[in-house]
Amino acid sequence: MNGVRCLLLSLVWVLFSAQGAFAAQGEILARPYGTVPGMSLGYWEYLPPDYDDNATVSHPLVIFLHGTGDVGNGSAAALEKIMALNAPPRLIRNGRDFPFILIAPQRFNAFIPVADIDKIIEFAKVHYRVDASRVYLTGISAGAIQVWAYAAVHYAKLAAIVPIAGNGNSQNLCPAAASGLPVWAFHGSADGTVSPYGSINPVKALNTTCSPAVNPAALLTLYPGVGHDSWGRTYDGSAGHDVYTWMLGYSL
Repeated sequence: MNGVRCLLLSLVWVLFSAQGAFAAQGEILARPYGTVPGMSLGYWEYLPPDYDDNATVSHPLVIFLHGTGDVGNGSAAALEKIMALNAPPRLIRNGRDFPFILIAPQRFNAFIPVADIDKIIEFAKVHYRVDASRVYLTGISAGAIQVWAYAAVHYAKLAAIVPIAGNGNSQNLCPAAASGLPVWAFHGSADGTVSPYGSINPVKALNTTCSPAVNPAALLTLYPGVGHDSWGRTYDGSAGHDVYTWMLGYSL
């Protein structure tokens, strides 16, 4: 009798676990600090709607890095600060689906070190079915500054980057140019927080200073008269740009 009861309990647990996994796909879920072994930060997790349909299929990965106004300790309450942004996590919560895995970590300081970004990407490769040839990095403000910093060192791991309102002036991007890393930078021309030249100069360097120049040519979109928040209109597509299709068009 005890053996039958244990078997029933095991079946219930398996069913519960399967339902939990199924419920996760197509939703944005908070993974608070300390709840996921191997991950040192709290983060938002999104799995595409077809994630559980085939256990052998791998998926693109997008890492989104927040700015200084969205810092926190990674608790469930703190992670909600990221939802204030008109960015992929909130777009998903509001009903938008994407064909990629999204990880949006939160840190007490938005300037996440390059080594820590690399750990996040490697964590994702181990814990999710990630297509390692289709890893993309995007971020805003301080997060975009770190996108540039990571790309300067680990360009060989990235299929494309989209830094928004960032500053890549201090980075040597010529090795990334030689690798052919696709880049699309965005900035507001009236940004008083991070100078537009933080995007203008690195894109120019990739296209004209570096030898060889990057191929495909790095792209730059400047929004006339727009201040620091140049990301909302970029991520939601209201400015007429589809950065998601663009990113997913590239692979290693």
